[in-house]
Amino acid sequence: MHGPAGGHAVKVLYAAYAATWIIHILYLGSLVRRYATLRREIDELNRK
Repeated sequence: MHGPAGGHAVKVLYAAYAATWIIHILYLGSLVRRYATLRREIDELNRK
């Protein structure tokens, strides 16, 4: 694709790519936090 329509398509593609990475990073952060919480709770239960 050439011209303005092609340029717009590339910008949309880059935006979708960036959004996908942001979503993956946020999800990974969520998993790490949940794992840390779970690990803490397991340690507390083992101490009792």
